[in-house]
Amino acid sequence: MSSSEHILRTLIVVVGILLAGVVLFIIGSMIGYGVMGDGNPFGVLLPGVWRHILEFVR
Repeated sequence: MSSSEHILRTLIVVVGILLAGVVLFIIGSMIGYGVMGDGNPFGVLLPGVWRHILEFVR
């Protein structure tokens, strides 16, 4: 395996792991917001919800 193939393979793995992390974060947020928060699970994707969360954290 050449160096460029190794770098490309490593880059694909890193991007895949980051993408899986983002997907799992969204799924976890939807479960938490929908089940524990008694809201619409898709409501967590609305910008207003994230503004409220960020204001709460600050």
